[in-house]
Amino acid sequence: MAVSASDVKGSIGIFQNFTDDEINNHLISAEQQVSNDGLPDSMISADTIQYTRHLLYVDWAMSYGGIQSASTLGNSQTNFNLLMSNDPYLLQYNADVANFGNGGNMGAVWTE
Repeated sequence: MAVSASDVKGSIGIFQNFTDDEINNHLISAEQQVSNDGLPDSMISADTIQYTRHLLYVDWAMSYGGIQSASTLGNSQTNFNLLMSNDPYLLQYNADVANFGNGGNMGAVWTE
């Protein structure tokens, strides 16, 4: 099944304002990543969507300037780390690669 921009958008609000062209550009990268990570055929569509959403999530987060710290009414927060540990799309994709793929690290094993 070919993944479409509509599949990526789904009903997720933060993706609705992205154009189909923007999504299709990220789909190309996501398809290459999924292929390189050696995920099984049964997971290719779902993980292509996940990785494309990750790329869009980065774009969405960076549209806010990549905030690292903020202070409001005496309350301050630092190290938001939005993209590294709170990206649900990348976390799920990485879990699938760890469980079912090869992470692009193909090698040879032999015994003597």
